Amino acid sequence: MKLIWKDRSGSGFPLTVAVVLVVLIVSCAIYEYLRLSMIAAGVRDAVQSAIISVATDNYGNVYAGLRQSYSGAFTHSSTGWGEQVSTGRIYPRLTETLGLTPEGNRYVKRSGSQAEFSVSGLSVSIVNTPFAPSPPDSIQQFTAKAVIHLEVPLSFGWGHLPPMQADLPIQAVYRPRFSR
Repeated sequence: MKLIWKDRSGSGFPLTVAVVLVVLIVSCAIYEYLRLSMIAAGVRDAVQSAIISVATDNYGNVYAGLRQSYSGAFTHSSTGWGEQVSTGRIYPRLTETLGLTPEGNRYVKRSGSQAEFSVSGLSVSIVNTPFAPSPPDSIQQFTAKAVIHLEVPLSFGWGHLPPMQADLPIQAVYRPRFSR
């Protein structure tokens, strides 16, 4: 009995299994983090492209003001000057770019029957340049800003972990090119 008790062959096996399992779990967590980062970057890039389109769509209004030597997107009517800006159609552009389908108050990207991610709560604001600013050095530029809520279900944790939720702020600025 004493000989069997002193025999240590195979005692490293449980430690080896534990190390392999820890490395596997850490690898899964790293891959999940990379997946979430790629999805967030893709959504941010698509929304930024749509916001740039909004700034470009407002080009005619902004350029007319610069050409007439007053400020950005203003138009003159019989009652005075008024802003002339458009927030554009961002959700249809995102639906086309990302392959989203509307489900209630959010847009979902599906891979088979599972949701890959969803976006909702888009808010767009247009910051027009001030009308005829007094100090020309402090002219604020025409800016289109958006915030969108992104929700990505985790594939790590077998459904026991809550989904990643983030508000992604995006902005595009119209900068006129002046010839010197």
